Amino acid sequence: MDSLKKKSIAVASGKGGVGKTTTCVNLAVYFARKGSKTALIDLDPLSDIATLLDIKEAGAASNNTDTEDFDANKIGVLPNLDLIFPEAKLENRETGAFDLLRKFSDRLSSDYDKLILDLPAGSEYEENLVFLQFTDKVIIVTNDEPTSHTASGYYIKQAHEQKEDLEFLLWHNRYAGITTAGFDPGDLPGNYNKNVSDENRFDFSRVSLSDAAFIPDDPAMDLLKSNPSLAVNILAQMSERIDFLIEQRIDEISYSADLPGLSGGLIRHYLHLNPYIRSTEITFKKISEYIFALMNTKTLSSAGSDYHKAIAAGAVDVFTGLEQDSIFILLEKIMNDQLMTELLKTSARLKIAVDNLNNSSRMFFSGHETGDLKAVDKNLSMLLQKLHSERNNHNAYIKSTAGLLLFDFALYKLLSSKTVSEMILDIIPVRENSRGEEIRDKHRQIMQLIREEESYKKNFLRLIDVLFPVVLRQIATIVETFNIAGLIFNNSEGVKKDVYLKLLSTFLHNSVNSGLGIVVGFPFRPASAAFEKSAAALL
Repeated sequence: MDSLKKKSIAVASGKGGVGKTTTCVNLAVYFARKGSKTALIDLDPLSDIATLLDIKEAGAASNNTDTEDFDANKIGVLPNLDLIFPEAKLENRETGAFDLLRKFSDRLSSDYDKLILDLPAGSEYEENLVFLQFTDKVIIVTNDEPTSHTASGYYIKQAHEQKEDLEFLLWHNRYAGITTAGFDPGDLPGNYNKNVSDENRFDFSRVSLSDAAFIPDDPAMDLLKSNPSLAVNILAQMSERIDFLIEQRIDEISYSADLPGLSGGLIRHYLHLNPYIRSTEITFKKISEYIFALMNTKTLSSAGSDYHKAIAAGAVDVFTGLEQDSIFILLEKIMNDQLMTELLKTSARLKIAVDNLNNSSRMFFSGHETGDLKAVDKNLSMLLQKLHSERNNHNAYIKSTAGLLLFDFALYKLLSSKTVSEMILDIIPVRENSRGEEIRDKHRQIMQLIREEESYKKNFLRLIDVLFPVVLRQIATIVETFNIAGLIFNNSEGVKKDVYLKLLSTFLHNSVNSGLGIVVGFPFRPASAAFEKSAAALL
């Protein structure tokens, strides 16, 4: 049993919906690709790893009644990865997961280098904590929002009471930073103790607890987007670019203001999250509450709740008179800045368009629909012209992001073509379901991705060869139409074709593989880089 515990990593979460199972799958895939013989053990009755991987043989294996034959309770996924299916998961302790794990512990220990236990969400003993005796290390998957931190903190408390020598690793999934005033996503213990009663508080210094990963949001991990459209993906990418431009413009304006030294960065961060200013007075009050709440959480906890209520009511000044004047001047500048106005207007249009397309009943990878997308076209073209006319007045980040937005806009126009959409559709493997309907073959697509199959590479390169010249012509047409040549990526030798080639290949690769639940193997995604770095530390 000691050997088994050293090889095992349990993956848990205080609540469902935080990405626990997709984290398990990606860890298993990463370990297997690195040469470790890995067993992925599905113990969660509310998840189905086989369905996530689109394995058609799963039903037969999961209903296997031979509790004496270890090999009958597993499915080979990759050369170094097996999926272990207990006969009845958790429904019957006499013949279920717990007893099978105990019965086959020697075989699991001898056959595998790594074992990943996908535990059920929650912290009940019979359903979850009982499995902790098979491991010394627990990954806690959490999101950066208060209820997730509270549930994760409670799980750690309950698990420690059952097994005091556990090592806890926090896996911050869909990580975006500070999301609300008074909430620090890097302080799970503080957030837990702040949100529970005195009798439920816990001294986290009693446990081995560390941050193992900070994984940004990624469409590849969002199983609700199993059939994404190219239109949604390119609109969402443009929306992300514009959000970054908004942050950069806020920074440009704020760096010229005399902001308080200690809280200037927090003020900018608040404005990044809340860039729409309708009233300088209301925004100033909210900034004051935000700064106070953060400082109160970290350094002023002894001041008590009365002080917090006083600042919320406006009876306590967070800033000096001169600091208040500087902040009001900053807010006025942001409110009246023409570029900010165009950025915010275009951002709103894009978000509405993305929501409308996501909520409509659309065929897999279908093209654009008309309607409010015409407004998106108009806003984007006007914004590109403004960015071009002011390009020498802004920092390098804004100028380079404007060039990326030009590429996105050209690709967005191309993807409205049914011919282009169908050309991309051909690279996606399909199969017939039980009703004879043609559907996406997710399993085949996952396998060709993580196995880095040559056939996929050849088809993908062939697609790039056909589309790349068309993209370059589309960029040239937009540049000529709107007279925005200054946004092209070029040097003394002409257009930087290698830059546009990388942009196109990255978008297509990430888009056609999005919604698979797999992030390992995406070469240019921030989430993939963060995940693989954190997974490597576990090896």
